[in-house]
Amino acid sequence: MKRKLFSKIRYNFLVFLLILIPNLLNAAVEYESLIQVDLDASILDVTTNSTADLIFVLTPGEVLILSAMDGKIVDHIPVEKKFERITYHHEDKLILTARNPSIINIIKYSRIYDIDLINRPFKGRSDAKVTLVVFDDYQ
Repeated sequence: MKRKLFSKIRYNFLVFLLILIPNLLNAAVEYESLIQVDLDASILDVTTNSTADLIFVLTPGEVLILSAMDGKIVDHIPVEKKFERITYHHEDKLILTARNPSIINIIKYSRIYDIDLINRPFKGRSDAKVTLVVFDDYQ
């Protein structure tokens, strides 16, 4: 009889703890807004690249490319207005999807960097359409 009573008390105590503990474990959450970007277009979906330095914002008719450091628009990719979702895929690919009609479009993008060549040594014409840059500082 004592064993059954002890088991029942232990069981009731465990139930009481299960009810009480979640209330004791509620913790406050600290947060801070790092970047807020106000856009003129309505946002349909958002994704980032693998290094999280670019933010891709799908809006009707284009993908806005934002810098994750300062939230400034660095470029845009025109797309059809029917796309509703965007997902990053490895190797600089974006997957756009639409429900009606059901369409998947995979876009590969390449980053183009402006390199200041003023007062730098070069061979060839200064107004060439293509510039090859060699980084050979082996210090």
